[in-house]
Amino acid sequence: MLTKQALGSTLFGMADILRDKVEDYKSYILSLLFFKRLSDNYKWESENGIKEFVKENKREPNDREKEIILNKKHDFTIPEGCFWEDIRNAPIDKKNDSLNKAVIAIADANPSLKGIINTVRWNEPSPDGSGGKRLHPDVLSLLVSYLDAVDLSNRNASVDILGDAYEYLIKRFADENKGGTIAGQFYTPQEVVDIIVRYLKPKKGSTLYDPTCGSGGFLINAAKYIKKKTGTQKNIRLFGQEDVWNTWAIANINMILHGLDASIKKGDTLKAPKFTEEDNELTIRTFDLVMANFPFSQENWWKNGEPKKDKKGKPITKKDGSPQLNYPGKEDFNDPYERFDYGIPPFSNGDFAFLQHIVASMNESGKAGVVCPQGVLFRGQPEKTEEEDGQNRKADDEYLIRRGFLQGPINKDGEFVNAVNIIDAIVVLPGNLFYGTTIPGSILLLNKNKPEERKDKVLMVCAAKEGWYKEESNMNTLLPQDILRISTILESWGDMETAKAWITSQKSRLRDLIQEELDFKKGEIELDTQEDIELAKEKRQKADELIKGKEAEDKKPTKTQLNNLQKTKEALEKLIAQKEQRIADAETQAEKERIAIDEVEIELLTMLADPELRKRYFSVVDMEELEENEFNLNIPRYVDTFEPEEEVDLKEAIEGFKTALNAENSVDELLSKLMEATRK
Repeated sequence: MLTKQALGSTLFGMADILRDKVEDYKSYILSLLFFKRLSDNYKWESENGIKEFVKENKREPNDREKEIILNKKHDFTIPEGCFWEDIRNAPIDKKNDSLNKAVIAIADANPSLKGIINTVRWNEPSPDGSGGKRLHPDVLSLLVSYLDAVDLSNRNASVDILGDAYEYLIKRFADENKGGTIAGQFYTPQEVVDIIVRYLKPKKGSTLYDPTCGSGGFLINAAKYIKKKTGTQKNIRLFGQEDVWNTWAIANINMILHGLDASIKKGDTLKAPKFTEEDNELTIRTFDLVMANFPFSQENWWKNGEPKKDKKGKPITKKDGSPQLNYPGKEDFNDPYERFDYGIPPFSNGDFAFLQHIVASMNESGKAGVVCPQGVLFRGQPEKTEEEDGQNRKADDEYLIRRGFLQGPINKDGEFVNAVNIIDAIVVLPGNLFYGTTIPGSILLLNKNKPEERKDKVLMVCAAKEGWYKEESNMNTLLPQDILRISTILESWGDMETAKAWITSQKSRLRDLIQEELDFKKGEIELDTQEDIELAKEKRQKADELIKGKEAEDKKPTKTQLNNLQKTKEALEKLIAQKEQRIADAETQAEKERIAIDEVEIELLTMLADPELRKRYFSVVDMEELEENEFNLNIPRYVDTFEPEEEVDLKEAIEGFKTALNAENSVDELLSKLMEATRK
């Protein structure tokens, strides 16, 4: 059977071929992978279906029976002439057109695949007007040859392996584009996804919705969670919407390769939400759970901004060259879907527009886990009278919306319509954790049906402290012990017994993840070094055989031949040593993480037993304190985020100072004597 490492290696070999040849090359690779998977599996399903018939009936099926078998066995239809081998065997100058026609024909034969399998235009003309193709036929031919050797049917590639390799590839694409905006559109770090999924705990029969689903990470992770809990991933219903065309296609492919029956729709979630009630398309459909990582601080989210112009009528631009925008007043604004119960967000920033869409998508007992910029926690100012600060200012919209999440929405007269706090917990995360932005993020956990004892409380967790994440040159990451620290505080809300039980359950799970990652890395290292080591062995063997041949003829090997043998020995030994060192480094890292999990367990239990230490980790804040802080949710107001200064022994410090002063005086005296001696 195919391994995740082997498939990943093949796919990244394809990436090396495509890099710098086309933009957004991941779409080309993932689309080609999907096409081959459908083709290979179609053939396997046909063969397997007929074998099952023969085994059961002790005879070959007739034509009519064969047609019935094939109709039952295939999830998708592939027309004649549209299989992988048809593309492989097409002449180079016809390959682009053949592939493009094949994917279009498959899309036409399978309406559910329209815009998914044919998202890439394989025969798109070159933009230079030369008459050639954007993707050169030689390059496509090389890609096809590269992937041809891999059987992607169920015979050789299970759904789990194929899905995991696909996710791994998506992460690698994101890693390559850490600083760009594209990566953030389709990938959320798995550690953050894991924290949210495990706090919300999907149940059998749950409905889960992601309004900005990217490549579908939240949906996939939730399906894996439910499979572990119930034995099958089909015990959860998945829904998602994505606006970027290629990303929407990738998400759909991701669902199919994982064997999930998910509904992923294309469109702008704020302007044109696709999940509405069947009997009223202007009523937002509600779900048990909502998970999301929406675009941070999206400008012009209602698409009603007009470019500002100077006196000469020229557009005024920002530093990055984009136009500054003017927005209309909100008096005439009307959201046809009636999602903005807490207030109309500023058109220049979509954070609270997405958050209110998420709240509107939660059913009466719904929960949500949302990644958002930390600005939503404190942006906006409350109303102030002239007597209070001399400004006589009105409350900002973002302040009113945030207050509404804590106290309930209000009507036009300022009266509470439904006094309920839907904010359950807040986790502040380190900066530079998300792809495409260095803006510090946070996790906002919402609940429309909070337990009675938590109704007027909010759990505040600070996970941005130094040492609570791994700092890397381009991007920060959360390690298994960091996940344990965050999830334990979220799960326990400070209760020691709950924390102990949670830590026990999570330690074994996280250790398994560490081992899986180690096994994967070792497999990667084996694949990565195999070719070079085999080549070095061949050179070593040839050099050895040459000398043995000389000796068999009673001839003395030349100095050059002996030197060459020594060099091939050293080259092989060096490659093997490098490989062993990489494996040892991976094992050392894994062991450090295992030890760190045990250390964090002790750290957490010590912290929970000490009221003073607790203040540095989290705070359970009641509504009275929130009101005193004017509903500003900035974590330092509630959690002690300052690192304690190292205690200094004053007596010891004074003695040290005296010693240093005496040493300085001795040096001064010596210098004075030397200067006096030179003058004489």
